[in-house]
Amino acid sequence: MDWDLKYGELAKDKDFVNNCESLKENLMEVQEVLDQLLPLKEHYDKMTLPSQIELDLFLAFTLNSLHWIHLRIQGIDPTKHPIKDELQRIKAVMLKWQEVKDREKRPVVDVEAAKRFIKSGLYDPYKATARPPNKKIKFSDNDE
Repeated sequence: MDWDLKYGELAKDKDFVNNCESLKENLMEVQEVLDQLLPLKEHYDKMTLPSQIELDLFLAFTLNSLHWIHLRIQGIDPTKHPIKDELQRIKAVMLKWQEVKDREKRPVVDVEAAKRFIKSGLYDPYKATARPPNKKIKFSDNDE
């Protein structure tokens, strides 16, 4: 792709030229990333399911974002275009996927070990007070 832009009379407008050059640099970075990721589609079936999901989400978000940018450049308001809903849907799926990954990182309670702790009695009130177990407790009037 030829990235050498000719501005003609607009070359005098420094803000316009700077914005265009900045956009050009950002698009070149996106192109470099896509050039590295798109060949992965050939090995898609051999990838693990989490890798497939992450690649699909990344590509869907990137391509829809590029479409958003294209609409903006064409002077079309993307907030009134179906692309807005599509981007929101992808963001929701990305959040859901993050929740799933976070759930896998949480510690898991060993239920059998917990049952053994409870059954053996971790806390014995008689050991804590150093008094023998006494079914009949005598109260005296002097202990006030």
